[in-house]
Amino acid sequence: MDIVKDIMVKKITAFGPDSSVNKIAKVMGVRDIGAVIIVGRNKKPLGIITERDMVKRVIAKNLNPRKTKAKDIMTSPVQGIHPDANIYYTSKMMQQKGFKRYPVVKNNKVVGFISQSTLIDYFTKQRKKFVLKYLSKKLRKEYLWKNFWNQQL
Repeated sequence: MDIVKDIMVKKITAFGPDSSVNKIAKVMGVRDIGAVIIVGRNKKPLGIITERDMVKRVIAKNLNPRKTKAKDIMTSPVQGIHPDANIYYTSKMMQQKGFKRYPVVKNNKVVGFISQSTLIDYFTKQRKKFVLKYLSKKLRKEYLWKNFWNQQL
C-alpha cells in the first residue's frame, strides 16, 4: 500500500510570521512554488500561505505587499496529513476540504507537501501499470508505441 511519504515533495520553504508578503512572493516566484509554511521560533507550523491567499487577501483588497505581514494573511491553524497516511485517503480528504496542497506533518513539524498534481501523476502511473499488466502482449506493444508517439508530439 502506497503512503504519502512515498510521493510527497520534501523540500519545504518556511518564513516567520513577520515576513513581508512581498518577500514571500518573490521567493515563491524564483522557486516556482505555490505555497509556503509560516513557522514560529520553535519551527512549529503556525500557518500556510498559498498563491490564492495572496490574490484574495492582498491583491483583491488592494493591500501593500511590502507592509503586509505573513501573519495577517496566512491560513491558520495548519491542517496536515501524516506521512504514513494512505494516498487514496489523502486524495479523498483533499477533495472534501477543497485543498490543492496539503502539508505533511509529523510530530508538529511540516516534513513535506502533497499536491493535486502530485496525486494526478501518481494515479496516472498506477493506471499505466494496471493497463500494462492486463493487456495481451500484442496490445501492450501497441499501447506503449502509441504513448511513445503521443509524448513526442
